[in-house]
Amino acid sequence: MRPLQVFVMMVCLGASGPGLAGEAGSATAQHEFAASFRLRGGTDTNPEFSSGNGIGGSTFIGSETALAAGMKDGDAAFGIAAEGRALHYANPLATPNLGGKVILRGALGGDDLRISATTTIADASSYNLRSSDVIQAVKAEMKRGAIKLFVTAEGARSSLNQTNAIFQDFLPGPHQYMRGSIVPGISLVRGKLEVGVSANLSVRRYVDEFDDFGYRRDNERVQPFLFARYEDSSVTAFASVSRLHGRWHDVDFSDVNRTLFDANLSWRAAPFKIDLAASRRASETTFPISPITIDSVYSAKASWQVEPKLALLASLGYAETEYLDSPFSAQTLTYGLGFTQDIGDDLTLGVDVIRAQGTLLSGARADAIIFASSLTKRFSSSSKKAALQILKRGLGRGLGRGLGK
Repeated sequence: MRPLQVFVMMVCLGASGPGLAGEAGSATAQHEFAASFRLRGGTDTNPEFSSGNGIGGSTFIGSETALAAGMKDGDAAFGIAAEGRALHYANPLATPNLGGKVILRGALGGDDLRISATTTIADASSYNLRSSDVIQAVKAEMKRGAIKLFVTAEGARSSLNQTNAIFQDFLPGPHQYMRGSIVPGISLVRGKLEVGVSANLSVRRYVDEFDDFGYRRDNERVQPFLFARYEDSSVTAFASVSRLHGRWHDVDFSDVNRTLFDANLSWRAAPFKIDLAASRRASETTFPISPITIDSVYSAKASWQVEPKLALLASLGYAETEYLDSPFSAQTLTYGLGFTQDIGDDLTLGVDVIRAQGTLLSGARADAIIFASSLTKRFSSSSKKAALQILKRGLGRGLGRGLGK
């Protein structure tokens, strides 16, 4: 079940994540704003991605709103990025999909020394996941010639509840835990290329000493990284590889020692654009016998601007969730086609069809076909091109699919 949710959030046709940035250029205050509102409706043959007929198919209707606003005044910058979504089904047995995220950021200083603070508040609710997070991060970075030094301190409080194989439903109460992290690092910047190393040192402490199944989930982790990024007018690329070393306090949980990675490549050569991504990350879980899950996601998206106002879209991807200390895993293959049509007045019509096929945690097979049409309205305080840059560049990495392309 979970790989479908992770994957569709990343590669659903027309998806893009909003961010924000205050664009520098003079000593006077500068303001930028961009927002998007999308209505989306259609039909889903398997809204809870279960085996067999499950609860049956359903028509659905949803709304997605995203905004990004920023201000820059000299060496000070402030911004906010936010997203909200709601998806409701005509089938009364289908659980609505609700979620939202708000990111606040302030920064002071220049290349020589910059201090920034970021606050993130997120909440999600669906048929198999209920989660909430409050995260506060403070980062200091200093540049001397081609050398950049940085350190980030982060604290978080999270709540997580997932459906599970024993209760056949959510746990009686969510897992609640606090996390503290410190991430020092150094990088070398040469023109459009940056290469560096860092290490994430973190500790997690749960509110309850034992979970519903009697396990202690407190743990400490060390995760060294090697990373590189490159950006020019036609290519944007990022890659990192890390080694996660984790120690859990419960003797029934094995210590974790896994190689993880994160890579993406965007290539633009009008009228074509291709986006490739691959990641393997560790995620928290409430699964009774697993300390964490290892989530692998591979995706490819392509677009062809056939005419100035018409674009054809295609996507393909594969997601797998591995439950450590157990033989269980789940996989999902997703692919789809669609198009977008600019109909004027910053309105975009979109149509897409997506096919999902997978193997559930139980080993059963599941598949779904989703057909949807959407109407997206954009608002901005500047040109359309500048607004899109604001939405794509800044704080809001991973805000979901609040903005249709």
